[in-house]
Amino acid sequence: MSDAACIILPTMIHALLDTTQVVATHDIDGISYEVCAEAIATHDRKAHLLSVELRSFLRALNQDHIHEELIPAWLPEPETITDGVEASEAHEMADDVFASWCRRVVATVPEE
Repeated sequence: MSDAACIILPTMIHALLDTTQVVATHDIDGISYEVCAEAIATHDRKAHLLSVELRSFLRALNQDHIHEELIPAWLPEPETITDGVEASEAHEMADDVFASWCRRVVATVPEE
């Protein structure tokens, strides 16, 4: 074993975005739901790495079904996007990734 000191540097992960946006509404069996797109983005300043976790779900509008989330098969599967980017560009890139995700989620909503 070495007598060298071990230095642990603090992690340089910064939260950039934690948002849920209602992108449409949809009825299932007479119950109205909001179609939601969600993103949680962080940036590792040391590694220059942006990570955006994306998911979509339905949230009931009716008070009898409040806090219910459904994930029908027609919604896109959750995914995580990672890309190398400088800190100065990370927030704008996270916004762009989320905007693209919102468009993708809207495109999957079945016609009523």
